[in-house]
Amino acid sequence: MCTFIQETLKPEIFWTALASIGTLLAVMVALFMPLIIQHSRNNRIERLILAELEGNLNIIKNMASRESRSLPNDIKISAIQNNDALVTHINLRLWHQYRYELAADRPDSYEKYNSLYRLAEAIIDAPKEPTMRLMIQTDEAGSFVTHYEELIK
Repeated sequence: MCTFIQETLKPEIFWTALASIGTLLAVMVALFMPLIIQHSRNNRIERLILAELEGNLNIIKNMASRESRSLPNDIKISAIQNNDALVTHINLRLWHQYRYELAADRPDSYEKYNSLYRLAEAIIDAPKEPTMRLMIQTDEAGSFVTHYEELIK
């Protein structure tokens, strides 16, 4: 063992071995760093989409009822007025920006979120006729809340 250490510590062998180990580490970094970066980026995208969905959930929960509402200053508004006011606050910006990347890298996650976002888009794109719009929005809002609780929580 002592001979091995003495031979290894000779400058010509030591520096060659150190250069070989350094080259091996550089190759390992070059091979695995893109995978690590992509994985962490996909995790961030998924967290952003979940945060957007959670914000939409809080809005859509208030759209699931066909009953009139009372505002804090005791003014009554109809369910149609309530839903028309809330629908403008449903945000799909992050989904539209990152959905194709998520579909390419994590198809299972894409399918899970896509089903929820389809329901949110149905709420936004409800017909113009008031009674039909109210019926579709409340039904889709209830489906969204139920589906969200099944998939996410």
